[in-house]
Amino acid sequence: MSDLVVLGLKLLFLALLWLFVLFAVSVIRTDLFGRRVPAGQAGAVPAPPLPAAAPAPRGRAARLPTHLRVTAGPQTGLRLPLGDTFLIGRTADAALVLDDQYMSTRHALLTRTPAGYRVEDLGSTNGTFLNDTRLTEPRPMGIGDTLRIGRTTMTLDA
Repeated sequence: MSDLVVLGLKLLFLALLWLFVLFAVSVIRTDLFGRRVPAGQAGAVPAPPLPAAAPAPRGRAARLPTHLRVTAGPQTGLRLPLGDTFLIGRTADAALVLDDQYMSTRHALLTRTPAGYRVEDLGSTNGTFLNDTRLTEPRPMGIGDTLRIGRTTMTLDA
């Protein structure tokens, strides 16, 4: 081969190598910081409607959850009070910050409803599991239900 062809192949290989490096950096950045949402689209997609809830039972079963308790994982025993919304993730503004390699920055959201709480996966890579079923849409969560994110398992307490 001529020296010109060899030089061209070397430059092509170098360009492909740089494209691979840039792609890898992009994937790592997206995993660490999440995808960017344009300002005009923030909150533009409404949450899907929840199925109609049955009337709230009376007596002992009518208790609503007031705390989230970590039952397995690095922070076992931790018990946190629930508010109207409860964000779980690695971001500093989350109500429950978990340093877990399988956790997204904004992983899951618990939202208070008249019937109790609902849990929603916020587009995480590794998923959120409610009673060992992967969440694909928001689901109601009650006392005793098990929520698993990465290596951490949680439950709701009254």
